[in-house]
Amino acid sequence: MLDAFKQFLSTKERLPEKNLHYYVKWVSDCYRYFDKPETELLTNDQNSKFLNHLAKKHEDWQVQQADRALRLYGYFLTRIKRNADGSSGDMPDNWKKIEEKTREALRLRHRSYSTEKTYILWLRQFQGFINGKQPLYSEGKDIQDFLSYLAVVKKVSASTQNQVLNAIVFSIVMYWIKISKAKSAQ
Repeated sequence: MLDAFKQFLSTKERLPEKNLHYYVKWVSDCYRYFDKPETELLTNDQNSKFLNHLAKKHEDWQVQQADRALRLYGYFLTRIKRNADGSSGDMPDNWKKIEEKTREALRLRHRSYSTEKTYILWLRQFQGFINGKQPLYSEGKDIQDFLSYLAVVKKVSASTQNQVLNAIVFSIVMYWIKISKAKSAQ
């Protein structure tokens, strides 16, 4: 599995050849640390525990590199599993609809393209954080946990947290408006 991940890193992520070994090493070390098979997707808590363990003996840049490696590996595994399930490898339809509705609403409000990209980026990161849970089943606690994760682990500023909150709430509200209009039309 790690050889396929290395290939993914070199072709899709276009990482320099000299860094590939380290990304694979961090992932391998993490799975050895938890004694888990490499085909199993780790939780955000497990990733955080491993990164905290690394932080005791490694420099910040190494911990950040390991964090990026684990995130990429999680993305890689979800793509592999979705393709194995016979799906297109893309995000679930409801998340696609939220993205489309968000783009449409932002464009109608004449928001900048960079705002649109930022909102979509945060929406996708939120979806990844809740492991692709369907939007209908996401809760306020999920948003709160995501914001806490960004504040504590990623150490983002308060203004970034506000931006993330606005992006997620805006996107989900636009989606709910679309659903309620569709139901009332029936």
